Amino acid sequence: MHHHLDAEPPLIPVLPLQSTVVYPQGVATVQVGLAQNIALLKANPEPDARIALAFCDIETGGDIRPESLGRIAVVGRIIDRLKLPGDSYQVTFQGLKRVEIVELYADGAWYRARVLDVEERTLDPFRVNVFVQKAINLFERLVGASSTYSKELVHILKMNVDNPGRFADLLCASLNVDYAEKQRVLQAVGIDQRMQRVLDLLRGELERVKVAQEVEKRAKGDIEESRREYYLRQQLKTIQRELGDEDLSRRDADEYAEKLEALELDEEIAREAGREIERLRHIQPSSSEYQVIKTWLDRFFALPWGTFTEEHIDLATVRDTLDGGHFGLQQVKARILEFLAVRKLNPKHKGPILCFIGPPGVGKTSLGKAIAEAIGREFFRISVGGVRDEAEIRGHRRTYVGALPGKLLNGLTRAGTMNPLLMLDEIDKIGSDHRGDPAAALLEVLDPEQNNTFTDHYFNVPFDLSNVLFVVTGNYLHDIPKPLLDRLEVISIEGYTENEKLEIARRHLLPKVVADHGLAAAPPAIGDGAVRTAVRHWTREAGVRNLQRSLEKLCRKIAREQVEAEAEAERGDAEPYTPPSIEADDLDRYLGPRKFLHDEGIDRDEVGVANGLAWTASGGEILVIEALRMPGKGKLVITGKLGEVMKESVQAAYSFVRSRADELGLDLSDIEQTDLHIHFPAGAVPKDGPSAGVTVTTALASLLSGLPVRSDVAMTGEVTLRGKVLPVGGVKDKLLAAYRANIRHIILPRDNAKDLVEIPDEVRDATEFHPVGHVDEVLPLALRGFGDGAAAELPPIPESEAAPASVRV
Repeated sequence: MHHHLDAEPPLIPVLPLQSTVVYPQGVATVQVGLAQNIALLKANPEPDARIALAFCDIETGGDIRPESLGRIAVVGRIIDRLKLPGDSYQVTFQGLKRVEIVELYADGAWYRARVLDVEERTLDPFRVNVFVQKAINLFERLVGASSTYSKELVHILKMNVDNPGRFADLLCASLNVDYAEKQRVLQAVGIDQRMQRVLDLLRGELERVKVAQEVEKRAKGDIEESRREYYLRQQLKTIQRELGDEDLSRRDADEYAEKLEALELDEEIAREAGREIERLRHIQPSSSEYQVIKTWLDRFFALPWGTFTEEHIDLATVRDTLDGGHFGLQQVKARILEFLAVRKLNPKHKGPILCFIGPPGVGKTSLGKAIAEAIGREFFRISVGGVRDEAEIRGHRRTYVGALPGKLLNGLTRAGTMNPLLMLDEIDKIGSDHRGDPAAALLEVLDPEQNNTFTDHYFNVPFDLSNVLFVVTGNYLHDIPKPLLDRLEVISIEGYTENEKLEIARRHLLPKVVADHGLAAAPPAIGDGAVRTAVRHWTREAGVRNLQRSLEKLCRKIAREQVEAEAEAERGDAEPYTPPSIEADDLDRYLGPRKFLHDEGIDRDEVGVANGLAWTASGGEILVIEALRMPGKGKLVITGKLGEVMKESVQAAYSFVRSRADELGLDLSDIEQTDLHIHFPAGAVPKDGPSAGVTVTTALASLLSGLPVRSDVAMTGEVTLRGKVLPVGGVKDKLLAAYRANIRHIILPRDNAKDLVEIPDEVRDATEFHPVGHVDEVLPLALRGFGDGAAAELPPIPESEAAPASVRV
């Protein structure tokens, strides 16, 4: 860049511009409104005043600051000024030449600058010439493609071919590009660079025009298509008028309006439905929107607005219904009767929502059905297990294709009444993902204070759910979200005892299974002994589902025998068929090999092996714990697929036993040269929880003292480092498991003694419970020959009292 140097460059007023670029030789009109710029104009009133026009860089945010002004400015002269209302001016400038701002002064009322002329140089005249020719070609194509650019511009440009700098400025000024691009061309002093920038802009503009034309062409095609469709629709209308179909939408709308009138709904709800009916009235039946609105109205009127079934609560009938359908479960039935008694005295009472929690197959769903039957309400079951989308509960918005109402209002429509008993089944298996959390949507549904204005996204009108009786079921309490659990009253339904299962089989399962398999005419005699044996050796569960499957398998085999025997009798090859009598010994032939050995506990007193008690989803279980010592380096090995809590409880038990070695009379002389291994069978089953602490402590004490653990004792309880025995959960299920395994003595934490109230009488009568508060009380009970001798030991079980293995599970 070369300057014409004078002795001292003159000072010249500077007008900063933000949205207009004035090129040398170009004319442009600018609106001036800022106070400092107006002051500048007033100070230079002469008609031909010279002012430097500086341009703000768009990258600096567009506000006017000295540092945001470009280095290259244009000296311009004022051709015309016009005062506008509101103290602003419209000024027309003619650009004269590019100058470089050497120094900028911002201390006065307006900007002033010392400027130097810049000389425009061409580095490669031949290359610039090629650029100019290319630019003319491109511009001619642009003029041909777009009506925005006039053909005169091509002539003007061709006249300026010999002055490439002027040519570039003129071309850029005539292009429809934004301020930032024009400013970049202005700042380019070198003609090579300036021409390159203008060519790039020209190519971009040509591309833009082509795309715009393509879009316009398509749009025009669409308009033609829609016009054609309009004519066809008009013809269709005429044909429909001839056929008498024109009034279809009006007839439909009138029909819905009558229905709406008859319902006498709240004003807000009626207004929403009325609006849809009016929309239907003015839409052609052939349009897709017509079907969408009609479907919405059909579903809206299918809802049971104002339809109630009369509730008749007779506690004696309810009790008989519950007893007739479910054997046992006395506490659950008592709670249901209390709940209904309150409803009878106060029908408007917004009581708690009952939640039945228990293992599979104990009759949770059928209990809900029995309640509905007993009080005369409609029953509808909604399975929420595996629901991951909030819209399953609240419905989809109508803007979606194939939108549907949520499960709740769908259930009410199916039940056909505003006050059914809705059962939300498997609530612990509800999921959530990116589409929302259905459990959170249920919070409103299951809150009696909020659910009188439940709004489904599909209908978008408030619906009163406060008259619905909700009953909830689930298998695992800890899988139900806490805020949801807070709204429920949990009723635990634990497993059945063997005697209860026998009664259930006798009263319910056998008659049903025999009838289902076509054996009612000649029923087989299935004895109680056979049912007990099936319970012990072919099922291990808290409920009765697998027992039912076993009985079904048995009946299938008998049915086949009957059909084959009758066929033989018809041919005269055999005697007429007589139904078989099934006893315990016959089951192996019908059901195959036994799946479970009845007695799961240890079968004899052994050193280092103890009976623990565990809880699983299908009820309680005996958990045998084995401990072993061998020469080594003092390591403690723990196996059996254990969780962190269980591993830590084993470490705590080990530390306690070692710390109390002398008092417990244990031999720890070679403990540093001994490895201990504790194993929890079965190895493939995951286990966790602290309740095996007492059992592990007993097994270790037995191993290190050499005293055998009694095989007729089972125990449960968490142990602290001080040897205290803390309470545990699932006591009822654990005690039922011990009873099934024919274990007669149970050691349990003293704080769990309160749970013995829930134990069935038959279990309580046959079992001796030993509540303990410290490990010191456990070892004399569990280890044979511990301490002073027999004083602290359990009494031996007399032979006469000991039940034979076939009687109890």
